[in-house]
Amino acid sequence: MALAKHLEHLTVLTDTVEYIPPDIPQNLTIIKLPKIKIPKIYGLAKVLFYSMPPIIDRQVDVVYVRTFSPPELTSLWLAKKVRNKKTVLTLGGTWLFGKPFEKPTLKKRLFRWILRRAAYSADIVTIYSKYMLPEIKYFLPHIRVDKIRIIHNAVNIKRFRPGLSPPPIMSDGLKTVLWVGRITEDKGVGDLIRAFKIVLEKNRDTKLIIGGTGAPSYVESLKRKCVDLNINDRVIFTGGIPNELVPNYMANCSVFVYPSRGGEGIPRALLEAMACAAPVVATDVSGIPEAVEHMKTGLIVKPQDVQQLSTAINIILEDERLARNLGLRAREKIEREFSYDVVIPQIAKVLKDVAENDSETRP
Repeated sequence: MALAKHLEHLTVLTDTVEYIPPDIPQNLTIIKLPKIKIPKIYGLAKVLFYSMPPIIDRQVDVVYVRTFSPPELTSLWLAKKVRNKKTVLTLGGTWLFGKPFEKPTLKKRLFRWILRRAAYSADIVTIYSKYMLPEIKYFLPHIRVDKIRIIHNAVNIKRFRPGLSPPPIMSDGLKTVLWVGRITEDKGVGDLIRAFKIVLEKNRDTKLIIGGTGAPSYVESLKRKCVDLNINDRVIFTGGIPNELVPNYMANCSVFVYPSRGGEGIPRALLEAMACAAPVVATDVSGIPEAVEHMKTGLIVKPQDVQQLSTAINIILEDERLARNLGLRAREKIEREFSYDVVIPQIAKVLKDVAENDSETRP
């Protein structure tokens, strides 16, 4: 909706929106596509659904994709190759690239092949941070650097803000270490659990809340790890937190931790916590240091360094003045560089420039 305010007309194709509000802007059209639950047919159907409208609709000026999902990437690629539509692609992270010398699965190789076709054919590729450039150049060696634009990930600072009421789970008087997101090994949740064991040695009046979902087998292995470490009485797995309550969690935590091992752009969950004036600890990967400036807007640690991670968490838990100052400066940085009011006009300008500039259409 925020982007529609800056464009003449915006059409969104999606199969993930469950509810379309009646008060959407008049220049915004949302086409809700059927969601087929049979996995293989679902993927094929998405390719057809997402690819057909941009190809057959002569009124489409620009096809804009901001996901790694193969159907959407295929849609962008076909729109360029079949109808020579103007296209813009956002690379929000680098996780799909994997690590150098990693032997990818067949599925990941296919995903990468589609991603490369989409990225190479796009008129403009936007990325969240200058720190993502080395990885992108490595895994997309033929990409034209002159078509890359840096536009930060955006946060709704009216929704994510300090001063919100705490959820009941955070009203017991204990300090709270919070993590919210997709629970995977690459996100470093296991590293956080091991670090929290060390944190409790100095700050027993603290609990760890892990909000989000992941593969059931992996989540269960983390819960068993908490039992093995004898910290299960201080670690709470909430499962998926209702979207409307996420800001309340972030605005009332003692420290928000994002211990990613890599593959990020600038994670939105981290930016949202900063918008809530939460003091943050995050790892030095991908674009994170562009948002989290060490000792200014948060603390930065090395990925997978459990001891350094626990030390940083303890520093914030034990220094209320530092925690408050980090949170306030984090909020100021989000307002200045990552808010909708700052970022959305930049996206709109790129889309307009591509639509109006014939020289941008060459593959």
